Amino acid sequence: MATQEQPPVPYQALVFGASGITGYALLKELIVYPTPTTFSRVIGLTRRPLHGDVAQLPEDERIELYSDLDLTDREKSLFHLQHIPGIEHTTHVFFAAYAGHNTEYQELKRVNCEILTNAVGACEIVCPNMQFFTLQTGGKAYGVEFSDKVPYNPPLSESLPRIPEPYASNIFYYNQYDIMTRASAGKPWYFCEIRPDAIVGFVPQNNAMNIAQALGLFLSLWKTIEGEGAAVPFPGSEEAWTALHTDTSQDILARFHIYAASKPEQTAGRAFNVVDGPATNWQEVWPEICAYFGLHGAPPSSESPFSAQKWMEAHSSSWNEWMSTNGLKPDALSGTSWKFMQDVIGIPFRRDYDATASRSIGFGETRKHSQGYIRTFEEMRRARIIP
Repeated sequence: MATQEQPPVPYQALVFGASGITGYALLKELIVYPTPTTFSRVIGLTRRPLHGDVAQLPEDERIELYSDLDLTDREKSLFHLQHIPGIEHTTHVFFAAYAGHNTEYQELKRVNCEILTNAVGACEIVCPNMQFFTLQTGGKAYGVEFSDKVPYNPPLSESLPRIPEPYASNIFYYNQYDIMTRASAGKPWYFCEIRPDAIVGFVPQNNAMNIAQALGLFLSLWKTIEGEGAAVPFPGSEEAWTALHTDTSQDILARFHIYAASKPEQTAGRAFNVVDGPATNWQEVWPEICAYFGLHGAPPSSESPFSAQKWMEAHSSSWNEWMSTNGLKPDALSGTSWKFMQDVIGIPFRRDYDATASRSIGFGETRKHSQGYIRTFEEMRRARIIP
């Protein structure tokens, strides 16, 4: 009598940066994608606590959260991981941690390389069954910050070479990729690099670098002050209005992390762009997201560009009353970076990604760019961040 083949053992996931915009989405997607039984356990690691009463995570016993992880301290982080029961069964690691409190290039490089080195080093010790490790980077890899100083030819493709010195020394993503290449050499596990454009998504706790949260709060307050149906001028120049870009919804990004980790024969050592769909611009997206709030999204001013940042700051005296009247979370406005919102919206040049590589390995999920924002605004309403 032939022996029946046993079903594969479900995988176990470890998520670094679980309270961030990507890590939070990974916690939710890992219990349903690619199937509801693929992962038997999902361990989320955070530095600051992500309490259950505000997390808005699905009620699923497979999700476990561990906070107070300080990846800048090698010994403490290893000790922390060693005391998570059953961590040795981890098969897939998703690295979405980022330390961005200092804007000086060399300090950013130092600390972000340190936290990755400590994370992968600890995983090699405590996760002997590790099969794959995803590293998330982004548009800095293409020299977007130095587009007027280096060769810059969008659409941005993973096949493009690294930007030249002296500017390359300011891109810590290059160093992180090299760290992973050295760490994985000759090992039984693999890694790949994942590059989103501006990430559109929701987190239950404040995330200053969150374009969708900032826009949702701005447009909600504009409606309260200016009224239903009011026109909202685009907060940027004519060049920013028409410049092509490719946003990345957090859930699509999370699913690509998982998808790539499941196909090492096609993804090992490679980099992949992840986007919602073909390139768009604010001329298309702005009217659609304003319409969600019952507002009219108007083109940029023909005179001096309107600044949403300055408008929000000028109305800061209205914030507390507005939040109290609408029963909103008390710290959402104060914890949002209006400068980040203004800077991203105001980018006056193309930064659109080429998605050929991710499509070529079979990942075909797409979404209209404005729908990523609208899905986020609905999550914000459920969390009482906007009325």
